[in-house]
Amino acid sequence: MSLHKENEFRLALETLAVSFCLEAMSERQFDQLAKHYAMLVHWNRRINLTRVIEPKEAARLHYAESLFGARFIGDATSLLDIGSGAGFPGVPLAVARPDVRVTALEANKKKSLFLKEVKDELKVENFTVATARFESFDWSGFDLLTSRALDRAETILPAVVEQMTGRQRLMLYCAPELLTALEQFSGSTLAVEAHPIPQSESRLIAIFSR
Repeated sequence: MSLHKENEFRLALETLAVSFCLEAMSERQFDQLAKHYAMLVHWNRRINLTRVIEPKEAARLHYAESLFGARFIGDATSLLDIGSGAGFPGVPLAVARPDVRVTALEANKKKSLFLKEVKDELKVENFTVATARFESFDWSGFDLLTSRALDRAETILPAVVEQMTGRQRLMLYCAPELLTALEQFSGSTLAVEAHPIPQSESRLIAIFSR
């Protein structure tokens, strides 16, 4: 990837941080996210990580949107990113919140390898990668569960909603249709709050809790 595109991404993300009213980040944190973007573009030539790689669009859709969720982490100290894929929202959240232990759960071995390379290159000490299917993974010890663009979301997420303990929350990046389906499934057993994502016509962050 050219240095020009990396600089274009960095400038776009810094601008979006203001318009999204994101929490202040250091130069090092912006550097880490720019490095993740460069790795994403490079690896995307070999494995299908994302269709969105243009600097400005990637900065908005992948990174600023992921970082917007940081304001809803609250007092959680551990977070599980279910079906992390290329690392969204797990990597940006781990970079933005070094006080939170973030685990990226990814069953695809190639994507999992990418995430492990990201951890090493970015030197994100609070970021861990677990290579496993959600159905066989013990997620009972995490305070906050999150997911964005999860494959088979309609199949997997109802089980998450059903099995959540009283101290756990689910932070879901989604469209209104998925939120409606999960609300109908959970009935009145869970409290739900929805927050529109800036610069998006339909996407939102939904928080489920008991």
